[in-house]
Amino acid sequence: MFVSPPAALIGIVIALAFGATRSFTQGTSTAYAVFAADGRKTLPFRTSNGVDMVTLDQVAPLFGLTVSEDAVTGGLTIRGRGQPIVLLPGQSVASIGPGRIVSLSAQVQNDRRTWQVPMDFLSKAIGPAMNVRIEIRRPTHTVLIGDVRLPQITARFEKQPPNARLTLEITPPAPHRITREGNRLVIRFEAVLLDVAPISGLAPEFITGTRVDGPAISLDLGSPALTFRATDIDDNHLAIDLMPPPPPPPPTPPPAAATSPAAAAPPPLDLAPPGAIRTIVIDPGHGGDDAGARATGGPVEKDYVLQFARRLRATIESRIGVRVLLTRDADENPDIDRRTALANNNKADLFISLHANASVRATTRGAQVLSLRLEDYKNRISASTFTELPVPVVGGGTRAIDVVPWDLAQVPFATKSSALALSIARQFSDRGVAMYARPTAQLPLRTLVGANMPAVLIELGFLTNADDARALAGNETSAAMIDGIVAAILDMRRGMPTPVPGARP
Repeated sequence: MFVSPPAALIGIVIALAFGATRSFTQGTSTAYAVFAADGRKTLPFRTSNGVDMVTLDQVAPLFGLTVSEDAVTGGLTIRGRGQPIVLLPGQSVASIGPGRIVSLSAQVQNDRRTWQVPMDFLSKAIGPAMNVRIEIRRPTHTVLIGDVRLPQITARFEKQPPNARLTLEITPPAPHRITREGNRLVIRFEAVLLDVAPISGLAPEFITGTRVDGPAISLDLGSPALTFRATDIDDNHLAIDLMPPPPPPPPTPPPAAATSPAAAAPPPLDLAPPGAIRTIVIDPGHGGDDAGARATGGPVEKDYVLQFARRLRATIESRIGVRVLLTRDADENPDIDRRTALANNNKADLFISLHANASVRATTRGAQVLSLRLEDYKNRISASTFTELPVPVVGGGTRAIDVVPWDLAQVPFATKSSALALSIARQFSDRGVAMYARPTAQLPLRTLVGANMPAVLIELGFLTNADDARALAGNETSAAMIDGIVAAILDMRRGMPTPVPGARP
């Protein structure tokens, strides 16, 4: 267990609240910023053969260490609060206390009475010897001592004409709030400071400048970014959509001439035009005591598909503007009929079930999009299977509705479901997503039989394959698949062509 930093660290007294202002495009640093619970200091370094080296003369005051040289061995003994550390010049190891040896990334050097040690000497030797947590972040030249909260933030910018999106990955998660201050967007985090990695590729018409002021990020906005929408995709990801002004509202029509109640026409039915998509239901598979597939030392299927479903919901709502429902938004396991009943009762236009695959062969990998195989139900379908029932309409009259057996609800939509599956697989492939040997297939899927709308099941990849598990754990592949699903939904809204038998994406 790590304990609080020693009292000697109180000497680091530069207040964190007054940390230096930095830009996203900061240049190469020549010193590490060292943060403790009560202050900040700098630690100069030089790079030798790709390894950052620091002098013991500058390290020792940070931790209250004393350094003594052994005239017989030519080595050093370093003492402080905790176990002693022994170093020998020309060696890439350090001895801690009685009998513990740790490897360092480079040899200890003695140059003109100045001892040089690799940067990881702090985390591998001083930290264990003093029982203090020390974290070194080399990309941003940062050292954390003890329980300092300094979120790492990496940003990704992408244009989605006419809009643009800035996605922030925040590790560890930190509460935040966003305010608009004139032509500037300010994101304030509950942290002492921010560790923001440089980004490139910003479009100046959307973001003209960026600044990091202590625990806040400021974005100077261009004229196309008149409005914005912020979405917490999950605990670690914040998406900010920058949008042009909305179109002006249509002119108010002149008041209609008064008519008597008897002459008024009955109210029209709220029926969507052909191809309209108003509601989508996303079904994260498994949950609760059903964990699904597992990756060795990696994600569990039930957790990954729920996280993916939340990101997919946020993206669809922000980019398409349709209503999205999840069959579960927690670690629970609704039965299959409850999942499709949610879609049916909410008159969903699409049902998308999300899963991750597994195989006994570790080399098997790739995403696959599945739909219901109609051949398994042909002998159960007759002319009387689907009947019409007249129902009254508000305002007078009747209309006919189809009465469909629950376990055959998907049958009338099998062709559209197959077309949607083919479109999603093609969009995945176009975005470089690794695909299974059979990218699409029609199977007797119990998950889909009760869905009274086009429905597909997406296997996002094989958690039993190291490459797939690594890709699914990262952000790039998940973002590509989400973009592909959104593009396929837009294709279906424009009118999906009938799939050609045997066609492949």
